[in-house]
Amino acid sequence: MMEAKKKYEKPAFRLVTDLGSILECLYEVYGTDGTMLIAGNKLSDTVIYPFIRMIKKKCKAVDAEKLNLMLWKIYMVSSRKEEFVTAAKKELQPYLTKKDEKQIDTIYDTTYTIDRRH
Repeated sequence: MMEAKKKYEKPAFRLVTDLGSILECLYEVYGTDGTMLIAGNKLSDTVIYPFIRMIKKKCKAVDAEKLNLMLWKIYMVSSRKEEFVTAAKKELQPYLTKKDEKQIDTIYDTTYTIDRRH
């Protein structure tokens, strides 16, 4: 006698990460943790790094250190968050991958199947 398999399919979710939202968060983190960079801490040891990585995924041929330096310089001359986001988007535009030119991240398909045997 064969056992019946129950099949569970989780619906697919679409994860959309707007570049502007990431840059807004990065602006806030630069304000709280930027001193760690000035003090000489490694980028990867800061809270800034995950945001730089998210932005790096949207860009072609730019390493994290160069990207951070570019955005840090913009941060240092920006007086407001909106100014930073606008200037950063303008600076990043040539580096954005084709799929991210509209500021949208990759769609992550989280569909999976679980077989449960009773």
